[in-house]
Amino acid sequence: MAWKPLRNTGLKLASLGLGTLLWLTVSGHEIERRVYVPVSYSNVPEQLELTGDQMDSVSVHVRGGENLVSSLRDGDIRVVVSLNSAHAGPNMIPLRVEEVVAPLGVQVMQIDPGTASVTLEKSARITVPVRPTLVGQPTSGYTVSGITVQPMNVTIAGPESRLSGPISVVTERIGVDGRSVTFTQEVSVGVADAQLRVVEPRTVRVTVRIEPVPPSASEGP
Repeated sequence: MAWKPLRNTGLKLASLGLGTLLWLTVSGHEIERRVYVPVSYSNVPEQLELTGDQMDSVSVHVRGGENLVSSLRDGDIRVVVSLNSAHAGPNMIPLRVEEVVAPLGVQVMQIDPGTASVTLEKSARITVPVRPTLVGQPTSGYTVSGITVQPMNVTIAGPESRLSGPISVVTERIGVDGRSVTFTQEVSVGVADAQLRVVEPRTVRVTVRIEPVPPSASEGP
């Protein structure tokens, strides 16, 4: 039988149009969803610091194509709050939908709560001694006879009230297992309080002096 590609052309066109309409209907179906997203802060005024009491996540009501909204992953949506007009002390910052960073095609309908409570405090700096962190033991018959840190102190910055109490600045772990000779190692330093940060220097040189265990005073010559 001869092939007649133009046979039943009207029926074929109708089927094609129906299929296209169905595809557009399904792909264009919109849904709404509420997601919890992280909040970050920008434009912190000079000489001020976040105290750590601020809101770190909010609920965002979004709308968009079903495939797009259903496939949202952590980090696809976030709220960036500008603090350029904030002042020292407690602040209530309105959260606006235009401050939400979202993928193209996702419409932000609402943020809950609609305000963020943020406390800012005057920034300060102090100098703190570094405490080296040693792990392990030298080889048998040897001991750690001294430790030298250069430089001995580093500058720490953060909210003024967080700098009034005891602050511990330590090095990364320095292994002495199996050691039998003096050695020097450059290591990074850090501060335990998450609201504080090391300004400078961020690394120090630690010399660990290892010597033979001295004879006991009770031993004879």
